[in-house]
Amino acid sequence: MSTDAKERAASSPSVPPRGIRIFTYPKTIFIVPTLVAAIISAIIMAATGNDTSDPKREAIRAQKEAAAAAKAGEAAAGTAPSSEPTPAQAPVRRFTRPQNIAGMLFLTVFLLNLVILSIDFPRFTIIAVVLGAVAVVFLALYLNVYFNILPPLVNLLENVYAVANAQFYVLVATIILFILGLIWVTRYLDYWVILPNEILHNHGPFSDLERFPTMNLKFDKEIPDILEYALLGSGRLVLHVYGHPTAFVLDNVLWIDRKENELKQIMSRLEVRVTTDQEADRIGR
Repeated sequence: MSTDAKERAASSPSVPPRGIRIFTYPKTIFIVPTLVAAIISAIIMAATGNDTSDPKREAIRAQKEAAAAAKAGEAAAGTAPSSEPTPAQAPVRRFTRPQNIAGMLFLTVFLLNLVILSIDFPRFTIIAVVLGAVAVVFLALYLNVYFNILPPLVNLLENVYAVANAQFYVLVATIILFILGLIWVTRYLDYWVILPNEILHNHGPFSDLERFPTMNLKFDKEIPDILEYALLGSGRLVLHVYGHPTAFVLDNVLWIDRKENELKQIMSRLEVRVTTDQEADRIGR
């Protein structure tokens, strides 16, 4: 029986020799989509020659300059000013220009990122939000058949022109990278190590250490926000330590599924060593 238990332990994935390290992170760690959007926007602006000029203003200025040049030519020729109306020019599209697309991409992702940081979205909530958005889109398409509401919406969007140069996006990405690096370094101020025989809690600037037994350890895995789970596999671990009056709640644990599997391996190994091997020793005596 002891041999079979040892073979099962040997065939199971190995537990890290330094134990399972569990780090908790602040909500700021989920600002990664804004970092990606800033990098993409910087690339778009660099590809367009970093042009931040407003095409509508450029068209109006060119039209005024052409009209002033025509008047100056007529005055020099001694002819009377022409009373014919100037031909209408084609409307200048601003919203679909690459500069504006880069700016709106960054602002939209930044808005959604702030919503993710501010509100928890359980599974049923996110499903309701997606279904509500789909319903609004289909309602707008249905109303457009009778009231032609899309052209006014397009004209309204044409008044939006959000643009920034590539240096702005690069600076935003640099700031976010600095913050993420700071979080990555300071995570060692408060972390947990789960070993087969004990639990270590390191916290504080001088690494204050608390020890707890691994015996009869129970834990719960929770996914309070499905969007954060989709971004970085984040979730919540609740450790129920034997003999401790309250549970330890570890929020924002990244790649929580992998941590759950490693905890299961340690707990299964502890059960094999404590029960089966000790019983084998008693029998041998």
